[in-house]
This record gives sequence, C-alpha cells and structure tokens, in this order.
Amino acid sequence: MRNLLFVIILLMSSLQLTFAQDKCSHFWYAQPASDWKSALPIGNGRIGGMIFGDPSTEQIVINENTIWCGPPLPPNNPKGPELINKMRNLIFNGKYEEAVIVCEKEFADGVHENARSYQPFGFLNIDFKDKGAISNYKRWLDYTKAITYVSYTQNGVTYTREAFVSKPNEVMVVRITADKPGQVSFKSKYTRPFGATTKAENNRSQYVQGQAYAENGEFVGVKFEGIINYYNEGGKIKANGTDIEINNANSVTIMIAISTDYNIHDTKNVLTHNRKKICEKQLSQAQKLGYKKLKQTHIDEYSALYNRSSFDIAFNTPVNNNPIDKRIQLAASGQIDSELLFEYYNYCRYLFISSSRKGGLPMNLQGIWNPLMLAPWRSNFHINVNIQEAYWFAEQANLSECHEPMFTLTENLIKNGKETAQVMFGTKRGSVAGHRTDAWFYAPPTFLKAHWGMSITNAAWLCLHHMEHYRYTLDKEFLKTRALPVLRETALFFVDWLVPDPRSGKLVSGPTASPENRFKVNGKVASLTMSCTYDQEIIWNTFRDFLEACKILGISNEETVEVEASMKKLSMPTIANDGRLMEWTEELEETEPGHRHISHLWGMMPGNRITQDKTPHLVDAVRKSLDYRLNHNYHAQGWSLGWVTSMLARLKEGDKSLDMMQHNYFTKAYPNMFVDAHGRPQVGDMMGVPLAMIELILQSHTDYIDLLPSLPTAWKDGKVTGLCARGAFVFDMEWKAGKLISTNIKSLKGGKCLLRYEGKVKELSTEAGKSYQVTF
Repeated sequence: MRNLLFVIILLMSSLQLTFAQDKCSHFWYAQPASDWKSALPIGNGRIGGMIFGDPSTEQIVINENTIWCGPPLPPNNPKGPELINKMRNLIFNGKYEEAVIVCEKEFADGVHENARSYQPFGFLNIDFKDKGAISNYKRWLDYTKAITYVSYTQNGVTYTREAFVSKPNEVMVVRITADKPGQVSFKSKYTRPFGATTKAENNRSQYVQGQAYAENGEFVGVKFEGIINYYNEGGKIKANGTDIEINNANSVTIMIAISTDYNIHDTKNVLTHNRKKICEKQLSQAQKLGYKKLKQTHIDEYSALYNRSSFDIAFNTPVNNNPIDKRIQLAASGQIDSELLFEYYNYCRYLFISSSRKGGLPMNLQGIWNPLMLAPWRSNFHINVNIQEAYWFAEQANLSECHEPMFTLTENLIKNGKETAQVMFGTKRGSVAGHRTDAWFYAPPTFLKAHWGMSITNAAWLCLHHMEHYRYTLDKEFLKTRALPVLRETALFFVDWLVPDPRSGKLVSGPTASPENRFKVNGKVASLTMSCTYDQEIIWNTFRDFLEACKILGISNEETVEVEASMKKLSMPTIANDGRLMEWTEELEETEPGHRHISHLWGMMPGNRITQDKTPHLVDAVRKSLDYRLNHNYHAQGWSLGWVTSMLARLKEGDKSLDMMQHNYFTKAYPNMFVDAHGRPQVGDMMGVPLAMIELILQSHTDYIDLLPSLPTAWKDGKVTGLCARGAFVFDMEWKAGKLISTNIKSLKGGKCLLRYEGKVKELSTEAGKSYQVTF
C-alpha cells in the first residue's frame, strides 16, 4: 500500500512539472529588428538570409556561402626554413624577444592578412505602400520548422509574412499575405554597394549578375548570378526600372535562386556552367510545387534532422512568455531563466543545420550570415579553436551529416599545406597550415603578430574531427579513404618537424606560440618558445590517431614505425611548482593571467589523454590551471565560455558549468542570441555551450560511456533522446530526482558497449540495429 501511495504521489508531482523542450519551439519579439543584432536568420547551408520584419520596409540581407573575394593568395616564404632554424637557435639560447622579431619581420606574410572577405549576395528592400499605425505586432522564429514569421495589424488588415530557405529546392522563399483581399502592395528593390548589376525581366523578375571583389577593385573573386521571382495572386505586377512593383494583390510569394562559379573541389578552376539556367530551373521546379507543398517539403527535410534528438529538463516554473530580447536582458543582469538555456541549445541546432550542409563550405565565423562587404575578420575560418568548436557537438547531437563540410575544408587545406610544409617549413613530407584560412584553402601563415599567428598544429586539430567521425559511426570506408590520408600527412609533417630539446633530448615543436598568449622574460614580452603544451598535446593526439587508424585497417609499415618512435620521444607537459599544468616548458610569467584561451588544457578537452581514470594527477593540474584563469579577471569571449563550460563538464563540475552558462553566457548574447566577439556578432562562437550541455549528461571519451557524469543539481528530472556516443551507439535516457530510471541504447554497428553510472559498470555485447534497455 505504501508503495502504491508513493507511486501516486510521484505521478501527481510529475504532472506539475513542465519539460523545457515542451516550451522551447520558438522565440519572439514585440518589435521589428532595429539592427543586425536583432534580425532573424534563415538558411539551408548554402543560402542565408536575415529578416528584419519592419512593417513599413522589409529588409532581407541575402548570402550565398561561396561568394568570396579572391586572389592574390598568401605566398609561401622560401626563406622560411633558414629563418626557422634561426628562431630555434635564438629560443634555445633564451633570446625569446629576438625570435619574435625575426618571426614578425622576416618569416610571416602580413601583407595578405585579412585580404579576402566573404561578401553578401545583396539586399532586398520591400517598401510597402500602406503606412498606417501598427498594432498586434509580433515576429518570431519557429526553429522546429526553420521558418520566420511576422504578423501585425494595419488599418484593420492583418498581414503575415513567412520566410525560409528550402534545401530540397535550393531557393529562398518569402510569402506575404493579408486577411482581406487586394491589400498587398509594395515596391521591391535589389541593391549591393558595388560589384553587381540588376535588370528587370518579364515584369516579374530581377536578374542579378555580379562578382566579389574588394572596394579598391583588387582581390577579384567569385562570379555569381541570381534571379528573384515574384508570384502574385490577384492584383497587378510590373517592372519599374530595375524594381518590381505589385499593387492590390491578395498574396505574393517571392523566390530567390543563386548560382556561382566557385568550385569547391578545385578552386583554381572555376565552374563554367550556365548560372542563369541553373537558377531558372530551380525556380521553375519550386513554383510547380506550389507554396503549400514547397513549404511542407522544406519542413519535412529540416525536421528529419532537427527531430533526431531532444534534450528535456523539467522545471517547476511557469512558461516564460516574455519576448526573447527581454529574457536575454534579464538573464544578463543575473536573473535565472531556466528555459532560456534550452531555447539557446535548440537555436544552436537550428543555426548549425541552417549553415552547414553536405557539399558546401563549413560555417565561417559569421555562420553564413554577413551584411558587410568587408566582414569582421573577413568571416574566415579561424582554425586555432573557432571552427573546431563550432563543430564539436555535431556527432553527439546526431547531426553527423552536417559535419561533412568540415571534412571538405580539412582535406582541401591538407592538399595545399603540402607545399607550405616543404617550401616554408622545410619538411620533406606532410602538410601544415597557419591559424586561419578561407574559401581558397590557403595554408601559409598570415599575421602581423607572432602570438596569434605562429601556430602550426591547426591542421592537425582539424584532422581530429575525421577520427571522431569514425569513432561515432565506425565507418571503415570513411576511415580508410578520408581520415587516414589526412592523419598521415599531419603525422609525417610532425615526424620531420620535431627536433630534440638540447636540455632533455626529448622531441619538441617550435618555434611556436600558445595561441594568442604571451609571457615575460627579464621584463620583456615574448610569445615564441620551443614546446608549448598546446603543440605537444595535439602532436601526441595526431600520432595516436594515426596509429589507431592504421591498426584498425591492418597497416604496419616504415611510417608507422617512424611515428611510434617519435611518439615515444615526444616531450610531454609537466606540472609547475604551484600545481598547475605548465603552458610552456619553463615556468614563465604570463602577461595575462586571465587570458581567454585555455589552449594548454587541450589534452583534457577536446583531447582525451588526460582523464580521471588514467592521469588523475594531471586532472588536478588542469583544475588548478582553470581555476587560476577564472580567478584572475578571466577575459571571456563567447567561444571561450563554451570551451570552459565543456572543460568543467569533463572535470565533473556540473553545477559550476551550468552556473557559468546561466550567469555568464548571456552577458555576451545579442538580442538575436548571436554572440559578442570583441564587439562584433558571431555565430560559430555559439556552438561550444551545446557540447557542454550534452557532456553534462553523456560522455564517451574514455574507455567507458558515462551516464549522467556531471548532472547539475538543478536538473533533477529530465530526459534525452537521440544523443550519440562513440562506438556508434544512440542513447535515450530519463532520470528523476537526480537518479537514472531508464536507459535505452540502440547499437548501429554492434560490438561491446561498456557503460558506467555512479561507479557501477555494465558491459553489453550488442548486435547491429538492435536496441537494449538497461537498468542500474
């Protein structure tokens, strides 16, 4: 009887809980966007748009992710090898500052730094003729459907706008309707500051031709063409110069198609297809579907990805119906909004699906959304943390297909990096790349300052994503044909690159900088050393991954012997006298104790050499290092908070990780939840927090799959579905009062599944395609 009463009470109390997922399907605003930081993004991985939602004049910023300014590209410095030897000698003799001078004045190319920018396709301004007073205004994004909406009442008429970008049909779609006939009237103008011409065709189309280049006429790049079609129901349509004018329609559907000459497989040879015909074909196929079917096809394709996983936490709180900008403002001031974090999590999944799709470029610093002809950091691919972090959660969140553009970037960069390795770095084999690249996949380092630019393990870090994809999917064909080739190139580069430290005889990398950090020696600021911890960890990881891939594929040869020998001689990080993990081989004085990068902790996250099971002393050193950073006026950026919260999840400090997400992260968020990076909005930098949230619930980077390893106290009741673990397993879990009550595991490839929960271990022998219910 007591058990029955307990069950009844439990059921009644559970009815009072509302799961965050049930609340989190959209967010809204009570006013139009005043600027870029408030506008709402739509996209299909290739085409992107930002919707402002002004009742008087709608502004849509249109992007296509291959529209980049072009060459000249940074050259490989043929004097590089002799300068590297010169810098090494200076560093080994304690002349750090002199090595920096050689690096900045002789080794690197600062001329081409930030030269080529990602640019918008253009701007569509829809000027509505009705200018009366507005009431009942609302705009919102439904990220379960990937559609933005605007609704308002004007002069007794309720107007509605919908906008999305269809992946199946490769068109942007904007639908404008009114609840009374004959009320939709506007003039639509396409503009671009320079580099494009427009003409009206057939009284219902705008045909755009253009080419990306810098404002001074240099760096001529990608050619593009586009067609903007207007389909009116009722009323009249006509061309007015290059504008399209519509009067007294019942509704209007606008469709936009774009094609470029960019060749992702061979950037030196442009595509020669008929760009206009491609656009015409895409528009014709979309129009034949009709708006209702076109919209449903879009929803079905998108939701098939979005609905693969869910993340639900139950809170005893009422639904927060405030506009999202107000909620962000309150969260930034310290008010906890439990559901807001899950809005953010789902929004990040939406942005990821909308900006990274197979066959295209990966998301850049701005995702695919950029309004400027000269973008912040040129919207390039920063590969010393930013783009890697943007893709950290791809596999865990069951969005493996969206990881694909990252692999394409890496493979193209590795090809170009072979010349850089030989000509500029003096190795006989392998590939290397600087700390950033762009759509042309250039590899030579470009920088004005050594502390951010002299970083040589970036390409190797990219290759980790190939190996992780294998670990999550167990796709041996991918491992053989795509992962192993890039791992081989980076591993062989390091075999040739490493030199013995005369003090220890161990192999070290250098000259190199711990990303963007500096130190003082004899009162002078410098940044270059031999053997920073960041380099040594990534090199160890690269050697390990290469040897693991070879073992799985049954490969044993002279190269594996060489790599094994180098790995055994590799200098590894040590612990300082104060118990912290050393960032450099010597205990050097940091110029910024609260520096935003935590690169020296790479071996614990995203790497996995440092774990509680195998290296508890190093875990303690990582914890002390992280605490030291956080306690010294930590210079946080959006991406760095993502890294720190993920690190805390691995340190099993769930409450601290959650506290940082809730109290610190939204101080960096703009009204549209894009993240502030040195005063500029970025998208790629948003993606670290979703990974941290997942790793609070599920971790698989050790020999075990850990269930609820860092569960925050506040997440007492919850459930997740569709989260992935290494070994090709998919997990559904539910917990109540902080205790796991249900675990369902689907094995995609079969094999051993080693589970751990609260110190208890269970081993399953699984078969491919079967599901297993487990209790502890």
